[in-house]
Amino acid sequence: MTQRFFFPSKSLKTLPAWLTVPLSAFLITRIIVWLGGYFAELMLPSATGDGLWHARPDNIWLDIWARWDSGFYLKIIEEGYFYQVGVQSSVAFFPVYPLFASLLNTVLDNSVLSAVIVSHICLFFALIYLYRLTEFEFDSAAAARAVFYIASFPTAFFFSAVYTESTFILFAIATMYYARTRQWGWAAVMGIMACATRIVGFVLGFSLILEWMRSLGWQWTQIHRAEMWKKTVRNGLAEWYNLVFIGMLALGVLSYMLFLYQNFGDPIAFWTVQSAWGRKESGVIAVIGGDLWKILNQDWIAGKIWWHVAVDISAFIFVIIAGFKVLRRLGASYAIFAFLSILIPANSGSGSLVRYALVIFPVFMMLGWWGQRPWLDRLISTLFCVFLGICSAVFVNWVFMG
Repeated sequence: MTQRFFFPSKSLKTLPAWLTVPLSAFLITRIIVWLGGYFAELMLPSATGDGLWHARPDNIWLDIWARWDSGFYLKIIEEGYFYQVGVQSSVAFFPVYPLFASLLNTVLDNSVLSAVIVSHICLFFALIYLYRLTEFEFDSAAAARAVFYIASFPTAFFFSAVYTESTFILFAIATMYYARTRQWGWAAVMGIMACATRIVGFVLGFSLILEWMRSLGWQWTQIHRAEMWKKTVRNGLAEWYNLVFIGMLALGVLSYMLFLYQNFGDPIAFWTVQSAWGRKESGVIAVIGGDLWKILNQDWIAGKIWWHVAVDISAFIFVIIAGFKVLRRLGASYAIFAFLSILIPANSGSGSLVRYALVIFPVFMMLGWWGQRPWLDRLISTLFCVFLGICSAVFVNWVFMG
C-alpha cells in the first residue's frame, strides 16, 4: 500500500512518507472533487428556486463550494454573528472556522476564496496527523490506506466546501495524537480548538480522560479487577496535574458561551436556535427505528424513494458496528468518540449522519487496517473514488447531501 502513489520527482521520494502520502492523497482526491463539481455545474441542469443562491456566480470554481449551510459561514465572515429567536441564526455555528477565514479575508477580500483555502489547508494537515496517528497504532501501510480512504470517502467533498469538516477533524485527530503520545499540554490546546469548532468537540474530553487513565494502567477489559483500579488511583494521584490540561477543553465551549452572553444575552443561543431547523430530542431508537420503518414501507415501484435517508441510516449502522471493532482494537478512548459522535446527532434526527460519519476518524483507521487484504483495498478505493465524484456533482447542483 505504501507504494500506491507514484511520485515522478526524485526529490519527492526523499521526503518522509508522513508528508508524501498525505500530499498525494490530498491531490488525487481534490482533483476528483474539483473536476466532478466543475463539470457537474457546467453540464448538468442545476436546481433553481427560492433559497438556491450563488455566492460567486462570476467564478464557477469557487461558487460550487458554497452551498446550503455555507451561507451562514459566509455571513459570519463578512458581517459577524446574528441571533433571532425562532429563526435559523448563525449563532448555531461555532467560531473557529469562520474566524480563520475572516482573518484571511482581511488580506484577500474574498470570503469564499478565504473559506475554501482554510478548508484545504486544514484538510492537508489533518491527513498528516491521521497518518502519524494510524502509523502509531498500526503501521505505515495501514496509515497510508486510512489517509486515502478518508480523503476519498463519498462525502469527503465537504472537506473542500465552506463547511467546518476539515477544521474540526484536524483538531480532533491532533488532540488524540498528542494524548496518545502523552503530550497533554498540546492535547489540551488542540482540544480547546476542536470544542470551539463544533459542539460535538466536547466528546474529546471523555476520550482524553479515558486515555489519561490508560496511561496510568487502566484497561477497559480489566474493569472487574480491583488490582487494576488500585493501580490506576495510585498512579493518578501522582499525575493529577494532567487532569488540569484535560479540563481546559471546556474553555472552547465556555469562551463561545461568554461571547453569546455578552452580545445576545443568551449563553446557549447555539442550542436555543436548533428548533428552527426542526430538530428535537426524540431519542436514537425512535429516530432510527422510525426512519427504517419509512424506508421499508415506501413504494419502491411508483413512490418517492428516500435514498438520502437510506444513506444516512446506513452510515449510522456502519459506524456503530465499526465502533465495537474500534473498542476492541484501539481502546475505549477511540470508541467513545466514535459512538458519541454519531449517537448525539442521531438523537434529534437522521439528517446529515453521513456527513457526521466523515469526521469519525477511528473508523477510517480501522478501515486502513482491514484494507491489508488487496482485494478489499481495491474495492474500497474504487467505490469511494467513484461515489466521491458522483456525490460532488450532486452536491454542487443543490441536492441536499448532509
